[in-house]
Amino acid sequence: LWVGVTEAPSTFKIYALDPVAGQAGLFCTMKEFGKPVIVSIRLRVHGGKITEIEHIVRRDPRPEGLPNLVTPRPGLLADVPAAERTPREKMRQIGDAYFDTIVKGNGDLAPFAADCERHENGVQTTTVKNLPAKGPDGGRLSPVMGKLLSLGCHDSMNDGAWSYITKIEPRRVLIVDEQKGIVFAYPMFVHRGAVREMHIKGVPGADKMSISFGPINMEATAVFKIRAGKIHEIEAMGFLLPYGATSGWE
Repeated sequence: LWVGVTEAPSTFKIYALDPVAGQAGLFCTMKEFGKPVIVSIRLRVHGGKITEIEHIVRRDPRPEGLPNLVTPRPGLLADVPAAERTPREKMRQIGDAYFDTIVKGNGDLAPFAADCERHENGVQTTTVKNLPAKGPDGGRLSPVMGKLLSLGCHDSMNDGAWSYITKIEPRRVLIVDEQKGIVFAYPMFVHRGAVREMHIKGVPGADKMSISFGPINMEATAVFKIRAGKIHEIEAMGFLLPYGATSGWE
């Protein structure tokens, strides 16, 4: 990244500042050798000096996600009114609970707002009304995946489509910005590769879906917008690693 960067972050930038933890986060897009990359940067400051620097880079994001990586959704940038702010420890718990909804297949475990919308590497993966030709993996969008993409954040956790994920550890919910209502987490998704077919539940016309990858790990950054105790926006990025790989911070 240091050698190849050809354009600094411009219009797509999401910041979180946590003076209590002495940490700052940035979720942005840049260009490397003229091509777009998604970059997550975390800094930890102690005694007026930077003591930790973490970079996570997603290269070759899917073309269909690029339009959503031009300007952040307004909710991710706005201050939360004082009356709707959530205590920092509760915000941290909500961020952690999001990962529980995935591994336990239960959307009731996290407080999703009715208008919650999730983007992954720029691609909208919930409440999709105009279905794209390609799925989140870049392949042809299957009828089953089309039905799953139309679900909201809460219901998408109950359909069984996440059963291929063995665990999400560590989760590293590290940055809480109470003013912006933003939480930055740095989870490691672990896919042992034992589940090759997901049985879909509660989605008419969708019964099962096959999966062919694994065993692999995926290092990620997840950004949650929390207002009045509920998750309204999710912005996530990640890239694949060998099975058993660590983030370097364990």
